[in-house]
Amino acid sequence: MKRRQLLASATALSIGPALAPSLVRAQAFPDKPIRFVVPYAPGGATDTSARIAAEYLTNKFGQQVLVENKPGGGTIIATEIVAKARPDGYTILMAAAPVATNTSFGLKLPYDPVKELAPVCSYVDMPLLLACNPGAPYKTMAEFIAWAKKQTSPIPFASAGNASMPHLWGEQLGMALGIKLDHIGYKGSADALKDVLGGHVMLFSDTLLPSGLAVKDGRLRGLVVASAKRVPMLPDVPTVGEAGLPADLTGAVFFGVMAPGGTPEPIVARLNAAFNEVLSDPATAKKLVDLGFVLIGGSAADYGKRLSAETDKWRKVIQQANIAPPS
Repeated sequence: MKRRQLLASATALSIGPALAPSLVRAQAFPDKPIRFVVPYAPGGATDTSARIAAEYLTNKFGQQVLVENKPGGGTIIATEIVAKARPDGYTILMAAAPVATNTSFGLKLPYDPVKELAPVCSYVDMPLLLACNPGAPYKTMAEFIAWAKKQTSPIPFASAGNASMPHLWGEQLGMALGIKLDHIGYKGSADALKDVLGGHVMLFSDTLLPSGLAVKDGRLRGLVVASAKRVPMLPDVPTVGEAGLPADLTGAVFFGVMAPGGTPEPIVARLNAAFNEVLSDPATAKKLVDLGFVLIGGSAADYGKRLSAETDKWRKVIQQANIAPPS
């Protein structure tokens, strides 16, 4: 028996028979490919961030981490697959914001998000952005607020769709500033961006991808990034604090990793350490930052607290603004 195996056996025996099998499995984990379920189609921010992690982890583990796209149902289809999977760490979810906001809306879900899903790790955030057509009669957030308060009719603003995070944040922004906004939901950011660039709607609440690229090349004007720190993609666009807005108006589409509920803690810990390593690797981190992502990481408990806080935060916004659930 190799020295490593002897040490593992000795450690397992020392902690008692209840935890020993889980520890041994964790030390061998993974010994086969990992299924990494993504709730959106290929090519978007969720998929892209997952594939960057999967590439790194495949090299780290010596086992393939296979991204599997399962779009539809407002992320419920993919989430249910993971919630109902065997809790052994070999099926994991790249969870996006709806893992919290679906609960905020009070949707009837085919799984229990608390009992059947286990937080593994916060991964990255994609900050939200308020931008406008360059022909708009305001150039800064302060100018927009002053102009908006003089309007007698609600001000149209575009987003990627009803109940999307940019929609929820736009509604929160309007309520906080005492501005009446009229949401226009599209079937994705690309369609909304096209109409904003064409001047059909002047104001746009979106994520840094794709709208940040349009701001970067001058096709859109960035008013504020909903983050505490300036983002490298748009170094000239002020943050919420710099624009004089309340601190609780920070917002992002947040991504994290989840496993089936009941996954042994040592395996969750192994996965958590691996994803934190993804974020600490300089080359991998640069790929993510260059695309507009903010690196988060932290413990599984940190992610669990984040999910709870986001669920409560957006439930209040949904109720106050009377936002219809996703359809």
